[in-house]
Parts: sequence; structure tokens; C-alpha cells
Amino acid sequence: MGAEQIIACVIKPGTDDEISQRSYGVDVTSPMTKTNGDEPWEPGFSEYLLGGIVVLMVVAAALAGFLYLLPPERLQLAELQPAYVVAPVSEFPVGASRVVDWGEHVILVVRTGEQAYAGVQGTSPTDGCILNWDPTSLRVLSPCSYIVFDLQGNVVRGLTTVPLQRYPVFVREGVVYVGRP
Repeated sequence: MGAEQIIACVIKPGTDDEISQRSYGVDVTSPMTKTNGDEPWEPGFSEYLLGGIVVLMVVAAALAGFLYLLPPERLQLAELQPAYVVAPVSEFPVGASRVVDWGEHVILVVRTGEQAYAGVQGTSPTDGCILNWDPTSLRVLSPCSYIVFDLQGNVVRGLTTVPLQRYPVFVREGVVYVGRP
């Protein structure tokens, strides 16, 4: 019937080595065993929950293994790169400027013509203000101390003689880059 009987071992008093077995007739049924043999066993909520947890753990282990085996991206420090990406040429119209932060350097990149670019120090050497490009006068302006520079970094007007540092600008595969001085 699918039930098991418990058999107890009892030592009889008066005998040393004789063990007798006596059946008490207690039926023990497993939760996985049906007493009616006609119906198949169907899992309940607990079995589905345990199965879901096992599947989730296997998927998590497979994902962790996959991510472990992926090659890591190289750490790219801006200070160690030979050139820094400014913008795609298509997003950098003639007469526009971009200020890029390349580690400790702030650089002002200006597109003056179809194939002409200029790169100068992006901060004023006297007060550290971020410089602005004026496309009408074709000059670089310091809004804090009113110093005016040309695209070669020379002082045009103002109370300083310190020129701006120049940076090489080049285009490779449709992307504008600024290089080290």
C-alpha cells in the first residue's frame, strides 16, 4: 500500500544476546507517497518554490561565470592618452568652439574653417577663468579680466604678457582630436 512499518528492537530481560523484533504496526507515510496508487504525484507550492530558487541560482551562477570570462575594458586615463577626443566632425560646425577637460588641462578647441582647427589653453593664465570664443571678432576672450587673445595664443589686449599654450588639433576618421603640446 505504499506504507512502511516501524520495527522496534527490544532486549528481553534475562537474556544478554537475544534481540527480539516486535512489530507495533505504526504506518509512516512520506509526503511524496500517495496512499492511493491510482493518482500520479503532483508537486505543490513548496516544490515549485524550491525549483524556482534552484533555477534562479543556476542562472545567476552562469551569468557570474560569463561576466568573469569577459575581457575587461582597458582603463584609459586621460593624462596618459596621446590624444583626446573632442567631437565628431559632423557635430562640430564651422565657427563653433568646444571646451574639453583633459585631466589637469582645460583646452579650447575652435573650428575656424572647413578643415582648419585651433587648440589653445582653455583657462586664463592670470586668473584661471574659462575662456570664451568670439566668432565675430575671431578672438579668445577672458570674461573675468577682459584679456583678448588670438588663435595663436598671443595677447592682443589686456594687462598680461603671458601667452596661451597651444595644442595640436587633427581629424582622424571623421573625429576631431586634440593632442599633447
